[in-house]
Amino acid sequence: MLVLLAGTIAFSASKMLYGDKALGKIIVGVVVPENDRLSEMAMNMVASLDSVGSLCEFTYTDKEEGTKLLERGEIFALMELPPGLLEGIIDGSNIPVTITFPENSGLEAAVFKELTQAGTSILGTAQAAIYSTDDYLIGHQMQSSIRQAEKDLNTVFMRYALSREAYFRTEKVSASGDVTTAVFYGISAVVMILLLLGIPAAPIVRPYKIVVEQKLALCGIGRVKRTAVRTAALTTLLLLASAVPLACFISKGYFDSAFTAVAGWLLVCMAAAGWILFIYELCGNTTAAILLLFVSTIVMLFISGGIIPAVFLPEAVTGLGKWMPAAFLMDAVKWMIKGGTALPVLKLVLMEGIVFALSAVLRRKEYDYG
Repeated sequence: MLVLLAGTIAFSASKMLYGDKALGKIIVGVVVPENDRLSEMAMNMVASLDSVGSLCEFTYTDKEEGTKLLERGEIFALMELPPGLLEGIIDGSNIPVTITFPENSGLEAAVFKELTQAGTSILGTAQAAIYSTDDYLIGHQMQSSIRQAEKDLNTVFMRYALSREAYFRTEKVSASGDVTTAVFYGISAVVMILLLLGIPAAPIVRPYKIVVEQKLALCGIGRVKRTAVRTAALTTLLLLASAVPLACFISKGYFDSAFTAVAGWLLVCMAAAGWILFIYELCGNTTAAILLLFVSTIVMLFISGGIIPAVFLPEAVTGLGKWMPAAFLMDAVKWMIKGGTALPVLKLVLMEGIVFALSAVLRRKEYDYG
């Protein structure tokens, strides 16, 4: 059931992000004050800009009707222009424009919000340049040059505003990197299943009872030896569980080298086994370990970009995701397929060394019997 739930999450996320629905025209309602020709002219000028007109379509309405259109979902935002808008821009009073978005705003509203913020930033920059230039010229008794300076600055900033590239940048969105989307999500699914196999393996990796710890200690079997044996046992089980699929993938030619694939997968299973054992030792309780293993696996895959492409995540989350054990495992499987530098292998070795040491000493004080 846990694997089914995780698979449903991943499938739904990929369908949402890679669906065939594209962003259409953003229809925006505009409320213009009565007998305010300047504000209407300003809106017509904005609508004629290629940077705005390529995405937005403006429809004029009154506030009551615009509110109804917004509630019915026929428009994605409602702009209310204040009286004297253009005069406020010129004299610096900057009377704000009220923009109302629906409660459940979608992608269109988000894009329009970005456009308005970009336009506000450009307008503020232009105003600051003109005001500071005017003050400078007045301070140096060069009032005769103000008119020409304002004209030149208006030309510069209008040229910038008319350029569509000033508002948009091209960025290739891909979670798969140098592999196809299908292969990338296949790698994510493999890592998820591999880690979640630690759930049915609970009988051999769950923490020992106190009496068992005492008996093993009396026999001279320390925690380092026990951790090594349990890691090896779980690694063997993971290898056996994945032997048939791995052989099929090798026979189909999915890997550049069969030797690299087998060696890499051995290391992947060992690192996964070490992480699973660490979770059980950390919790000290089978039920808690199973829940933590499931939750941590899903969270790590999400943060690492295994469910939703990393480009859609905040930079801080993306930076953290690169250091998740799930990310190390996914990079290692990708290395098995595409080859490249040995950095993914070194990361797995480092990961296994850290979790092995933690598993070996995590509960030492509790069960140290001299």
